[in-house]
Amino acid sequence: MNVSFRKSLSLLVLLAGLSAPLAAQVTLKRGAVVYCGNASNTTAPAFVDEAKAKEATKEWQKIQSEGIDPDSAQGKQLLQKMNSKVREAVKSIAQDESRDMVVRKDDILDKQGKEAVDLTDKVVAKLGE
Repeated sequence: MNVSFRKSLSLLVLLAGLSAPLAAQVTLKRGAVVYCGNASNTTAPAFVDEAKAKEATKEWQKIQSEGIDPDSAQGKQLLQKMNSKVREAVKSIAQDESRDMVVRKDDILDKQGKEAVDLTDKVVAKLGE
């Protein structure tokens, strides 16, 4: 293979690689919460209402019912456990529903023609199991 042909082939492969992710990209708000997946290569985005998911956890219910300060040591432990449970539930439902990216509700700025599905009810049900 001559050098000129190899350089042309390398450039073509590089350009093809750069343009592929852009075709599938969605645009997220600054500071968006991404539970799973990646905005640069999603083909099936979804979202979850964070407040509803949080309210479905026993940890958040305990913080609210007992008036636990979220900034206290106990509050931080409960929040960490709550966030872990929410993330696990989201990942499980996303896999079941063949969704390759899940973000917090209203964090997608531009869907770029893709339909973002609301998984909130399914995540809340999973958290209630």
